[in-house]
Amino acid sequence: MDEILIVGNPNTGKSTLFNSLTKQKVHTGNFHGVTVSYTKAFSKTLNCYVVDLPGLYSLSPNSYEEEVSVDYILSHKNSKILCLCNNQTLRRNLLLLTELIELGRDVILVINEIDKNITLDYKKLGEKLNVKVTSLKANNIKTFIELLKIINKKNNKINLKINENDFYLNKAKCGCDYYKKLLKINDKISEQNHIYLEKYIKTKYNQIDKILKYCNYKILKTIGKSKIDKIILNKYLCIPIFIAILLLIFYLTFFSVGKFLSDNLRYLIQDIIGAKFVNFLYLNKVPDFLICLVKDGIFSGVGTIISFLPQVVLLFMFLDILEQSGYISRLAFCLDDALKNVGLSGRSVYTLIMGFGCSTTASLTARNMSDENAKVKTALLSPYMSCSAKLPVYAVIGGAFFGTQNVVIIALLYILGVIVALLMSLFLEKTKLASKQQTFIMEFPSYQKISLKHTLSFTFQSATSFLTRIGSVILALSIVVWLLQNLSFSLTYVKFSGQKSILQVLGEFLSPLFYPLGFSSWGAVSAFIAGIVAKEVIVSSIAIFNGVTSSAISNSIIAATSVVHFTPASAMSFMVFCLLYCPCISTLATFKKEIGTKWTLFSIISQFVIAYILSMFTFTLFKITELFGFLTTTICLVILGIILYSLIYFFKSKRCCHCKRKCK
Repeated sequence: MDEILIVGNPNTGKSTLFNSLTKQKVHTGNFHGVTVSYTKAFSKTLNCYVVDLPGLYSLSPNSYEEEVSVDYILSHKNSKILCLCNNQTLRRNLLLLTELIELGRDVILVINEIDKNITLDYKKLGEKLNVKVTSLKANNIKTFIELLKIINKKNNKINLKINENDFYLNKAKCGCDYYKKLLKINDKISEQNHIYLEKYIKTKYNQIDKILKYCNYKILKTIGKSKIDKIILNKYLCIPIFIAILLLIFYLTFFSVGKFLSDNLRYLIQDIIGAKFVNFLYLNKVPDFLICLVKDGIFSGVGTIISFLPQVVLLFMFLDILEQSGYISRLAFCLDDALKNVGLSGRSVYTLIMGFGCSTTASLTARNMSDENAKVKTALLSPYMSCSAKLPVYAVIGGAFFGTQNVVIIALLYILGVIVALLMSLFLEKTKLASKQQTFIMEFPSYQKISLKHTLSFTFQSATSFLTRIGSVILALSIVVWLLQNLSFSLTYVKFSGQKSILQVLGEFLSPLFYPLGFSSWGAVSAFIAGIVAKEVIVSSIAIFNGVTSSAISNSIIAATSVVHFTPASAMSFMVFCLLYCPCISTLATFKKEIGTKWTLFSIISQFVIAYILSMFTFTLFKITELFGFLTTTICLVILGIILYSLIYFFKSKRCCHCKRKCK
């Protein structure tokens, strides 16, 4: 056996089956676009390689990931194929199966029984299609063993007299650009092609309907619909509901549960483990330089980040729950029309939501965009989403100045990132990256029960990834930052020599640039420089500069005598700048590979400029509010907004090119 390919429509459970066969931990989700490239792993159970292909609806690809699947299927002619279908959507799923049968491939039909309210005669279905058919039930070992038996049987390839080139030619006649390129046919899709396509699809579904009728396929209860959707999908309520869900998640993450767990973990690291280890070093007369490195560089730096592990884990856990429930697909549907106005589609929602976790992985999912311009735009927008690495900054700085109101501040920062991303997309759409009309095919999975096993597995992977990053990149950077802060350019220890440290010299050189933003201390500027490598380093750098433990950071940034200190206005300005100023190095490396050097440089420059302007505006607005009061400032802003809108409307009005008067 060469290898086994797992194919099927999106959201049929391919990645879950792949994980079961190979003991892998590939990410699964209840929406289109989770798998954007094929994944290959060896299965000890089957003693061969198994390949998880991105979801596709037919062998006529409409997007990047569908082309990946079709390419792999056509280039691996000797591979056995597991075509996974849902019993809920069997009619649509069988379109792909019939095309695979037409190609004469070795196919096994695996029906995922996710709904009990459906009847089907599997034996008749197998006879009619002339393929092996088996069912797969969640948590049912017997059905899984039956699947393994069928896979291990001898080749059941259908011996049809079919010319593969005829199949390609028929696809090209249907207007499929992929097969036209394959056969080097350059003619455009004509009206005749369109008629041929309609006839082809109608014929296919007529055949499928006859087969399903013969096999007694009946849906006993309407599926895929819910009374809840009348509220969730309401055009007036969908956005407020999403914001309410975000607020609830932030409250549980940064206060109540998250804060309790984070405080206790911080106490364990700093006051118990850290204090005892440093005391041990003192008793063994270790040099002061090394003791300070361990105390301020490692425990104050890395320990600060580790203490936020519970909050990061909670955020990923809530995102996984939203994915599993089926809510993410509905959110994509709600936002599709709005995103079309700025040159995107509902497909971009998945990338933007993943940006809340990590910008690097989010930018990779932009591959699934069918239009190149839309792909570049979507990738460029992902860093505007506030990633999990920025959470410690909001929690420490916002918590010090805004207390319980910080949950609202954090929500507003997330919303600000989304708004800026949409405005940037609109700007690119009107200038250099106008998108073509995009197809967005999606389905609503029925609301599903949350799998505790899946949630625990996903959060464990996220926690492991976070700790691995801390144990490698963050640890190394914390030590480097401490050394740069404590060594002068002549490489002498600043506490003994009285000279300025390397970071202080660099920070003081750049600090005048940030004076209009409200934070011009060399420590704040140096923290942003270190944050380009990884955003988690910003908080650990502040702890190192101020020479305090994680539990004392909030008090230190309020004191005017500290190296890094803020006022409420400068603190808000600092957080806005952190939200927008520059992607981390790993994201920039991904950008260079996926969208090219030119757009990577554009991302760096544009984000810095936008962050600078909005941060300066935030600081200025806070100062004006402090001076004139909230009500007066609000009234002035409303008046200014009306004046600007009137001017824009005036200049946008169509005017006669001869007399310059307004056209009727």
